Amino acid sequence: MELIKNNYLYGTGHGEDWKVNIDPPKRKVKTYFEETIIALEDIYANKSGKFQVLYSGGVDSQYVCEVLLYLGMEFDPIIVELKNNEGQVMNMHDIKYAYDFCSIKNISPIKFDFNFQEFVESGKNIEIAKSATCCGVGLPTMMYVASQLDGFSLMGNGDPYLRLQPNNFWYLEERENTHSLLRFYKKYGLNGCPFLLSYTAEMMLSFLLDPNIVKVGMGFSPGKKGTNSSKSLVYNNKSNFNLPVYDYVSKYRIKQHGYENLNEYPIITQHPNIKIFEDYEKMWGGEYLETYLSVITRLSIHQ
Repeated sequence: MELIKNNYLYGTGHGEDWKVNIDPPKRKVKTYFEETIIALEDIYANKSGKFQVLYSGGVDSQYVCEVLLYLGMEFDPIIVELKNNEGQVMNMHDIKYAYDFCSIKNISPIKFDFNFQEFVESGKNIEIAKSATCCGVGLPTMMYVASQLDGFSLMGNGDPYLRLQPNNFWYLEERENTHSLLRFYKKYGLNGCPFLLSYTAEMMLSFLLDPNIVKVGMGFSPGKKGTNSSKSLVYNNKSNFNLPVYDYVSKYRIKQHGYENLNEYPIITQHPNIKIFEDYEKMWGGEYLETYLSVITRLSIHQ
């Protein structure tokens, strides 16, 4: 099973030498929702094992669940509860959205109890990070959990992201750190798709050409600095999922990564096996930037 369809997207090198290749799609693209359906149907036809969605509580993994429900494909939501040695759940502020969604949709999630403190103190997080040249504190957890599943894991990662640079131009950003998931899956031959949201070249371009993203990329959304608050609009386009939009003003709901509350546990955050990720960032924290106009022009040659 391909981790990225036709290997259209891949990175090489590390840190300052990290580069990304993005090939254009060879046919006219549909809406992002339609391209997601095409991609999931292709994955479903070629997978082995039941779909298992690592459900963080964010809109990306919720979108994955919504599409699977729309298609009538069976899946298990896997909700990871990050705990300390005392059994306190440190990411409930994030995963509560996942539990609420499952309750509303009458889905029975699978809870994955994970002692993050023990994971750190044992050095297992470092072992995994090194194996995948990963500089993100939270990613080794996802990698470990994926390695323990017995089905076909899906992750709502890889959503195309634009950010505003100081020169007031918008750029497509790809981060080496996120691509470490692909390196881990490939190295250990894991059964799954960790980059579902940009699995095909068509998904990549259809996201970038969505009217809500065009508006941002062309500079018609003053005040915005990135597209995290716009991606729900892309997911909702033609799907009518009504996914919540991240609100960075009222902060009613904003993008979380689940590790915000670690600051309340200095015994974990100050541990050498966490602090060392500052060094990993220097070695494996590469980023690829291409102007929005350049990337859509280059990827649209067959449109």
